[in-house]
Formats: sequence, structure tokens, C-alpha cells
Amino acid sequence: MKKTNNRSAAAGVILQGVSGAQGFAIGKASMYERSSLSVTVDRIEDDRRKQQLAKYRNAYSQVEKELQQMMDRQNDKNAEAVIGTQIAILRDPELDNSIERHILDKNQPADLAVQSAFDTFLSVMSGGGVSHEKGVVDITDVRDRLIQFLHGFDEDGITDGTILVAHELSPREVITCSEHDIKGIVMDRGGVDGHAAIVARSIGLPMILGTREATAKINKGDELVLDGQTGQVLMNIDAQSQDRYRELMKQREERLRDYLEICQKPNKTSDGLPFSLRANIEFEAELQTVKKYCAEGIGLLRTESIYLRRDFDDIDKQKSFYSTILKQTSPNPVTIRLFDAGGDKITGYESNDPNPFLGNRGIRWLLNKKELLMQQLRAICEVAANYHGLVRILIPMVSTLEEFKEVRNLLQQTQQELENEGISIDDNISLGIMVEVLNVALQADLFCTEADFLSIGTNDLTQYLLAVDRGNEQLSHLYDQRHPMVWRLIKNVVESAQEADKPLNVCGELASDPVSACGLMGLGITELSMNPAALPPVKKMLRQRSLSEMKQLATDLQHCQTISEVDNVYGEWKEK
Repeated sequence: MKKTNNRSAAAGVILQGVSGAQGFAIGKASMYERSSLSVTVDRIEDDRRKQQLAKYRNAYSQVEKELQQMMDRQNDKNAEAVIGTQIAILRDPELDNSIERHILDKNQPADLAVQSAFDTFLSVMSGGGVSHEKGVVDITDVRDRLIQFLHGFDEDGITDGTILVAHELSPREVITCSEHDIKGIVMDRGGVDGHAAIVARSIGLPMILGTREATAKINKGDELVLDGQTGQVLMNIDAQSQDRYRELMKQREERLRDYLEICQKPNKTSDGLPFSLRANIEFEAELQTVKKYCAEGIGLLRTESIYLRRDFDDIDKQKSFYSTILKQTSPNPVTIRLFDAGGDKITGYESNDPNPFLGNRGIRWLLNKKELLMQQLRAICEVAANYHGLVRILIPMVSTLEEFKEVRNLLQQTQQELENEGISIDDNISLGIMVEVLNVALQADLFCTEADFLSIGTNDLTQYLLAVDRGNEQLSHLYDQRHPMVWRLIKNVVESAQEADKPLNVCGELASDPVSACGLMGLGITELSMNPAALPPVKKMLRQRSLSEMKQLATDLQHCQTISEVDNVYGEWKEK
């Protein structure tokens, strides 16, 4: 459904968001809003139950066919993988059975049964947390699509060649929109690690997220400029300013061509210090970009998608996933993070948690689900036997030494069981911890006595340090990973790791920013892991600067007291 505001946007108005996909776009705005869905609330008579079940089955088949055709049309593997996740949600046997039971046992009409079953599922999976995270958006979209087909209407048309403005889009909607040759997307909500943003980055579609008020401030037909570097949306700017952005678009195209050449060069600073750049990924499809930009392995392999697809009960599927990643990245290492459930992640096993970010999440959740944890450890160990020395296991959300020791004991128990069964193992698997809780960052020296390596997750570390929910768009101005205290905490971890001679890396978003990467190198961290698309610009800047320059940058950041001072330091660094 298209939406038009009654007021006109003033010339030169700027909306600030975050960049979900890099790039620039210039064009007229078109407004997109999902059709309002209402369901039948009246119960049906017994003799209508089979008819409503058949109606649901028909809608199910139509949605399945649509998603399968959409996946088959994709040339991009990331988009294909994300749509595959939606197909897996649709085919989830528990959901399907729940819908059938709502129709047959509770006499609900098909549309109400779909809404009831999905809403119960969403309530459980969100764990009381943020409702717009990537898995929840996917599930909601499948639910809404089923109801749309049950009601016999489709989404309204999308205007070709425009910049689409929406409250929020699912990955399926992003792909549908891209097939209308739109130039870019602006959204009120959404996160940079959401599936919609992943698809946009994969297909090269500029996207600005988290503006909060784009749909309220922008009208159909407004001239927009999307700045994927600053996360800004400019409205109705003058012709001279538009020309300047067209020149920036041209420069970016030239820069992208240069990236491939940069990535072929050695990972060394201007004065010869070697460094390692690795990739954070979740899907096999992302390996294309990993290879293109010459990442030295995987610094963070997220495994949550395994659980969203409900593949956790099938060890063979888990082994196949890990094997594919290792085979295509060998002889480089792969760090596999254990399933990170709770908080802003989703699970199908959790009752509502009144405070999910401080509740049953990460390793706490896994230790309460030992069968799932043991299944994952077994799958990893069996695959690691074929890739000696290349597999590292990372424990999420560790807050006590006891948690680490318990996981280590379970890993050793798993390895012993495999040996007893005559299955070979790699007894050199490194076991590390995510540094994302203040207790761990402040007592890094203690944790270094037990862990084989440390990996700093700056996303959650910043959240807990500043007491700011990183998913809360109303507080986004307070959430900044470059905060002076974040730098001081990182320095404390670096000193502890160096004294204990333990490997240390950063896998949070801070490593994806070129200037921040230089600051991390200046502190002594020579292994960084990031979104694959961030590898070329980070490598370019690291190669241009010397270690002495980076050490001075790190010192300057340590002396900052406010974000404004950090901004000044960053600005001066870029001007050098």
C-alpha cells in the first residue's frame, strides 16, 4: 500500500540513520506500507473445519511456491540463503501442526489460526526481547504473507526507478522491491545485522536504516539523496548539491574497482608490521565475498541460523555446514561461536524472560540446555578431526570462570566419548571466550589463566558499559562503540592478554571502521574480524599508516573524555 503525507518536506532537510548497505542513490521517493491485516475473530462451525484447513493448505502452497521461485531467480548466494531461511520457517512442522490444531481443535478460521500459532511462536522466540530483530522480522513476514494469500489480495505495486521509503522491510520484500529497479531503500527501523540489510548489501542496493521518522517526514515524489557513508537522507536539495553526490557516486565506483587490487596485496602496515583480517559470517553464501576480499579465515562464524532453521537436532546437517565453511576457507582458521541465544537473539525453547539482555542468554542458556550444547560440540569435534589446528570454539556471554570451566569439561567429555567410539578427534581445538561482559573485561587477567584465546565483542561490551540497549532506536544517540571508556576497557584486556601470552582479537563492529581498526592496532591487536564488505577499506587504511602513527592514535583516544573529543581525533586522523 502506498502512503502519502499531507505535509510537504522542506528543502534541504536531513534525516539521520545508519547505513545498512553502502552506496549513494538519487531519485524520487515512493512510499511503501504493508497492507493492514485483520483476521476473522468468530469461531467456525464444526462442519467448516475441513474447508478452512484446505484453505490454509492452499495458501501454504502459494507462499511456498512464491518463495521457491524467488530463491531460484537469485544470482546472489546471500539472498538465496536468506530466502531459504524463510522457506524453512514456513515448513517448520511444529508451526504447521499448531495451525492445524487451532483449526481442528479450537474451531478457528484459517487466518486466525495462522495468526494465533505464529504469535505464540513469536512470543516464545523473542523471549520478551526486542521485536524487530532479524529472525522475528522473517517470521512475521511469513505469517503476514500467509494471511494475505488467505484473504486473496497481494501487495500493492512498487514504483520502478524510485527510492523506496518504508517503516520496515523483510528480506523477501527487499528482493521483491529490487526486482522493480529501485535505487535505494530508507527505513524507520531495522539493524545493520538484520537479514534485510544483509540482502541489500549482497545485491548492492543502498539502504539507510533506523531513521525513526522517514515515513512521517517524506512524501511521495520528494527528491531524495541517500548517503550510505554518513547514514543520512537528504530531501529536496539543490541541483549543485545533487551534482556533488553524483560525483561521489562516480568516485565510489572507481574505489570499488580498486578494492580488488588492494586485497591482493600483503597484510602489512606501511612500516612492515603484519596483521590478520578475518570475516564475520553466518551463511555459506557469504563465502563468495570472503574469498573475493582475501580474508584470512573466519574470525566469527555465527551459528544461530542453524537453530532458526531447526537443524540443531540433525548433527549431520550441522557437520555439513561446518565442513563447507572449513573446506572453502582452508588452510585458514575458523572460529565457531556456540549458539548465542537470548537477549536480541531468538529461541524456540525459551519462556518469556522479563529482562532478556540480563537474563537467560548466551552460555547461561546453553548450560541449561546441555543436550543441545553437547550436540553442537559433537558436530564441531567430528568436523575438526579433518582440519587439525584450524577450528576454534568461542563461548558467548561468559560472565564467570565457572561457566568457562564447565564448557571445557563438556568439550573434553565429548572428545572422550568420540574416542571411545573409535572416532578420531583433534585434541588441539582452542576454546576461547567472548569479552562482552564488564566482569570479564575488568578481570581479563583472571580469565586469561584458563581461556586459550579472547575475542572482544564490542557490540555487547558497549551496551553493558553504557547501560544502553543497542536495539533501542530512541537511545541510539547514546550508543557509540568509540566511547572513551570502551577504549580504556580494551586496553585493559590487551595488557592482560599480552602478559599471559594469549591470542586476542576483536570481532565487534568497532573493527569494521577503518580509523577504529587503526586504533585497535595501535593498542597491540593485530587480528581483526569484520563484516566481509568492510575488509577492503580497513585493509587500505592499515596499509597506509605506520605502527607509530597508530600507537599515537590509540594514545590520543585514551586521553579523550567525551564522544565529541573522539570525533575530533577521528577527524584529524582522516585529514592526515
